[in-house]
Amino acid sequence: MKNIRIKSLIIGAAVAVGALFSGCSAKTENVSGGNIEDVTLSKGDLVAEIEIKDFGTIKAKLFPEAAPVGVENFQKLCESGYYKGKNIHRVIEGFMFQGGSLNGDGTGGDAAVNGGTFEVEKADNLRHFYGALCYANAGGQNTTQFYIVNNNKSNTFDSEIEYYKKQMNLCDERIKEYQNAGSSEGVEYFTRVKNTFQNYINNYEKFPENVKELYNQRGGAPSLDGNYTVFGQVVEGFDVIDAVSAVEVTENAAEEKSVPIKEIIISDIRVSAVE
Repeated sequence: MKNIRIKSLIIGAAVAVGALFSGCSAKTENVSGGNIEDVTLSKGDLVAEIEIKDFGTIKAKLFPEAAPVGVENFQKLCESGYYKGKNIHRVIEGFMFQGGSLNGDGTGGDAAVNGGTFEVEKADNLRHFYGALCYANAGGQNTTQFYIVNNNKSNTFDSEIEYYKKQMNLCDERIKEYQNAGSSEGVEYFTRVKNTFQNYINNYEKFPENVKELYNQRGGAPSLDGNYTVFGQVVEGFDVIDAVSAVEVTENAAEEKSVPIKEIIISDIRVSAVE
């Protein structure tokens, strides 16, 4: 049981650090577009149709006003046929699934704009609600990989805060154990982990009240807000999201259980304007 608890803490800490300190951003102001309001389709809106072999099609409204570089990049990649035959290489149920890497394992691939990479675009009305279409990034730089948030559970915001509080309590238990054992290394490690969770909670407390409530209503991944580019929102195909997210997975080299046992292929992605 102790090993399970420690592994849980390490994984949680890694997620927290990645969410809080993943890189620089291009902008922070509120802009038109985005997914704070109910997302509907109107004439002229850009829509991405993401066709996943054996699963179906996901339709997402894109936000060129809020994330202009991200939408331009995605549209160019789709028009070039880049995504045809690429895979979904990472699936974490209750979090997100990710694909679009050149090598099929989360590595490789150049953006179609700005010489191959571009910075995170963010705004107060771009949030990681259930069905958000976003760019994965490395060091704050976006390329080709995208992910779709698949957590559809209600009370997401409140439950995540409770989870981090519980993890902090577990850290306190480990700290006491290492203090009694005379291990300064163990004490220092779990103190850092505890501080990470506290920073996480502090960040959550800064969220506007309406955003907290929307996460509790819609589900999503609030820990990712402000550090990744949200450039679209799914409007159709939530059943496809749920089906992809429920596939059987195994561990990757980093011991993250996220690699689909059966390959998931992107047949094509098409972007068009609503007529």
